[in-house]
Amino acid sequence: MSDSALAADSAAPRRLAPAMLAAVGLLVALLLLIVMGIFGAIFGLRPLFSGGYGPSGLARAEIPPAYLRLYEAAGREYGIDPWVLAAIGWVETEHGRSHAAGVHDGVNGFGCCAGPMQIELKGSPSTWHQYAVDGDGDGRRSPYDPADAIPTAARYLRDAGAPEDYRAALYAYNHADWYVAEVLAKAEQYRGAPSASAGQPAGSASVRDVLHNPRVALTPIQQADLRSGTIDPRLIDTLAWIGRHHSVVITALKSDHAEYTVDGAVSNHAAGRAMDIGEVDGEVCRGTRTGRCADLVRELAAVQGPLRATELIYCWDPDGPDDPRGFARADHCDHIHVGWDG
Repeated sequence: MSDSALAADSAAPRRLAPAMLAAVGLLVALLLLIVMGIFGAIFGLRPLFSGGYGPSGLARAEIPPAYLRLYEAAGREYGIDPWVLAAIGWVETEHGRSHAAGVHDGVNGFGCCAGPMQIELKGSPSTWHQYAVDGDGDGRRSPYDPADAIPTAARYLRDAGAPEDYRAALYAYNHADWYVAEVLAKAEQYRGAPSASAGQPAGSASVRDVLHNPRVALTPIQQADLRSGTIDPRLIDTLAWIGRHHSVVITALKSDHAEYTVDGAVSNHAAGRAMDIGEVDGEVCRGTRTGRCADLVRELAAVQGPLRATELIYCWDPDGPDDPRGFARADHCDHIHVGWDG
């Protein structure tokens, strides 16, 4: 064997080492996700609901205060966007104000549904009998009582696919495309500014804060990047802030991302100034405009000051055409990209 061949042969293990480490890291991450799923199934664990957005002015004007509290409480309890629940309440019965048949007693004109959320009573078992909740703890479950009907609707939506897929869940609620579109449009009108609980990230977090936060899922490679001291402090502060309000899975940080973008530019990932988020509060990001990922995108778009990201990329433009920071890319529908220029 020639000297050059020997040199190439001896260099091969060094070239393979990063790939082997990456493979081991991915295997460990997959095993962790499987274990988390098993424990979740056994103990009934579910992600916390962050709240995300308060009511808009229209929501406060149209929704009776008692109903508003019930929508928000059911959203927190079942991890459902409260403004989707409120939109259902409006489309179905205008939050119980309608005097149509089946709203306050009996069933509707189709002979199937009842109450402010128009939950199906027909069938064996009916939707109501399968999902009924005693929301106010008075020992009775009534589809005409909003304290019971609203959490029942939230429970049903959760089982029908929300928050991962609100369109599918709403279609299960009422098998009509126009209904799905109308509810989602109304939910967008009801969704106001980011809630005060979300706040703003502060420049005081440490790597330890991130590494020891069970809400931030990181692979061993990403943990090593954080420990290396090569991750931008703005990213660390923002990730720590996100972890106080959401459970997230980081799908790319520095070493596990390509050095160049698809456009040929050096990526902010390569400099430790960008992260990709692929899952928020148990919802896998798919580019929808409602749900946990959408909430987080809007929260990040609302950040002001020195920690405001200079890159915020998702399937749709999160901050409108007048702000150049955020923009839409079809290849970013499965993750939220957050980055900062040097």
